[in-house]
Amino acid sequence: MRDSIDGVRAAVMRLLSAHTALLKAELAVAGRELGIIVGLALAAFVLAVLAGILLYVGSFLFFGELLFGSMGWGIIHGILIPAIVIGLIGIDLAGGQAGRFALGSLIGVGAAVVLAALLLSNVGNTAGEALGDWADRTFMTEQLPFGQAWLVTLSGLVIGGAIVLLIGLVGGWRAGLRGGTLVGLGVASFLAGGLVGAIWTSTRYDAPDGVLGLSVTVGLVTWLVAGAILASRRGFDPEARYANLVPRESMSAFEGTKAFLLDQWERQKNRMMGR
Repeated sequence: MRDSIDGVRAAVMRLLSAHTALLKAELAVAGRELGIIVGLALAAFVLAVLAGILLYVGSFLFFGELLFGSMGWGIIHGILIPAIVIGLIGIDLAGGQAGRFALGSLIGVGAAVVLAALLLSNVGNTAGEALGDWADRTFMTEQLPFGQAWLVTLSGLVIGGAIVLLIGLVGGWRAGLRGGTLVGLGVASFLAGGLVGAIWTSTRYDAPDGVLGLSVTVGLVTWLVAGAILASRRGFDPEARYANLVPRESMSAFEGTKAFLLDQWERQKNRMMGR
């Protein structure tokens, strides 16, 4: 009987060993198939991401070349537009009013339209040339070591610097700046305005595509800055933004139930103790 039991036991062990070996073999095959499936799915996902990146970048490059005459504008716009979206999301997550940031788009569009109109009309260059002709006739500048073209640039530098200087001084005074700080602001304002005025009056813009690309860029940057200022003035309230994440009603109901149960326990305890 012992020999028979040992034989049965050995047969059962061989049977279990055979089933275990079969299971291991099938799991190995299944593992290889699973690895192939995961690899193929991962490859498809990576290719889809690369295709999406290529479509995004290629679209901005294509339309930058088509609409504005240079792929560089496409690169700049492709960076600024996601920056605006990120700013919109960031202000919302910080508890600010995303609508205030969106209002900056109106200021950006206005800045782009005004800049395009000023550059395409060449009013700065025309005015600079007229001022240079007047200075040439009035002060006999042909004896000076520089030509009339320099007069056009110089007139733009002086006029642009004076305008921005006045704006900077008024803004700084209203902001409470005094003394050396106000003087430094005035110098910086004059230099910045003079540089812009010199470039504006001495350059004639005959290519509308480049002007439009520059105008769109200025409009997008203005949107970013103006939207951030408008949103920051209204303020941020992260607590109100994430108020719905806290289950206040459930917590209040739990506290009420807890107070009720404690009250009932005290009453029953007093009864049991004969009070």
